[in-house]
Amino acid sequence: MAQREYFAGLDIGSSTVRVVALEKRESEALFVAGVGEAEAQGVRKGAVITPEQAARSIQKALADLRKTSSIDLDHATVSLTDHRLATHVSKGAVSISRADGEVTKDDISRVIDASEAALPRMSNRGIIHSFPLFYTVDSDTHIREALGLTGVKLEVETLFIAGFSMHIKNLFKAVEAAGISIDDIVVTPYAASFQALSKKQKEVGSLLLDIGSQTSSLAVFEEGSLVSLDVIPYGSGHITYDIGLGFEIDLASAERVKRNLGIFLEQGKKEIRLSDFPKNFEETFSPKRLREIVSARLGDIFELVEKHLRRIGRAELLPGGVILTGGGAKLFDIGSSAREELHLPVEIGPGVLGLSGKKELVSGPEWATPLGLARYALEQHTPESRLSSLFSSAFGKRISRWLRALIP
Repeated sequence: MAQREYFAGLDIGSSTVRVVALEKRESEALFVAGVGEAEAQGVRKGAVITPEQAARSIQKALADLRKTSSIDLDHATVSLTDHRLATHVSKGAVSISRADGEVTKDDISRVIDASEAALPRMSNRGIIHSFPLFYTVDSDTHIREALGLTGVKLEVETLFIAGFSMHIKNLFKAVEAAGISIDDIVVTPYAASFQALSKKQKEVGSLLLDIGSQTSSLAVFEEGSLVSLDVIPYGSGHITYDIGLGFEIDLASAERVKRNLGIFLEQGKKEIRLSDFPKNFEETFSPKRLREIVSARLGDIFELVEKHLRRIGRAELLPGGVILTGGGAKLFDIGSSAREELHLPVEIGPGVLGLSGKKELVSGPEWATPLGLARYALEQHTPESRLSSLFSSAFGKRISRWLRALIP
């Protein structure tokens, strides 16, 4: 009997570690073979700070996966949501190599390398992704796909995403200490887009906003490609902090209040009594005041999103709208708040379209990133063995550099 092959996504967030294993079967739908999650330790603002603690959290999530599926994973595609992620746009140019002037894959690779070489020196940074924005072949400009065209000179403008070196090294240490080899690292909003965005949305122009616990990250797509990315230093956890400070209650109670906001408002209660919760509190307070606190922090997040869109000239100009993912997307009536602030259509992702198996376990927006990571792994899959092809790939070369840097 042939050994089953799983495509795994490992999402290491500030508050939770989640893992998903997908299996490609004969049906068109991807089979959700197993899921696992655990509380995250050693992670702050999306970055692994204490690898030993993070490794234990990953192991707990893997153990949870084994309980429901008996899957013993040894490799995965891993997320990165570092608040210190940076983007850079750089240009490069090369002469087309073939005598007949046809642009080849080698030419594409060389011109992207040339644009990377033109980047300013980045201390303590490592390139995670490179996205060609557009090419120029001689006098033909703003070309999305140059392969097969003919000319003499090939130019490119490339978007590079760089991570903080120490945080990337810590991520490697944590994941490998947990017994997992890394197939690839993918920044969170880009990973989530593989599950939460349709090809149509990416083509016409859309924004994915992943609202995590301590950070929110956004990715803007147009003409099928990622064109901009940013990380915002606020997440749903800050709403919990605000509730705790505003009503002078402990964070555990503040979190319960936040999660039950919709229930109380929909029931039409004029006050919330904390004695309704497991712990006995005598204080009461107004749901109106609670909603004001939540709205104020969401306003901070959406204001920064709006500023980013204005900076890149896309404010109110994305027909595909805004797709919200991450645990923060479960907040009561968050879609209305986003619509009011951004003046764009809003929906909550990702749903379970195209999935079978244990899909009911991954239907919430907090599963967009691990699902997207697994889908990304499937799209990158080749018939060659993972190990033999890894170090011939662009990411394999980056892994080699990171591993060499880790050796004393």
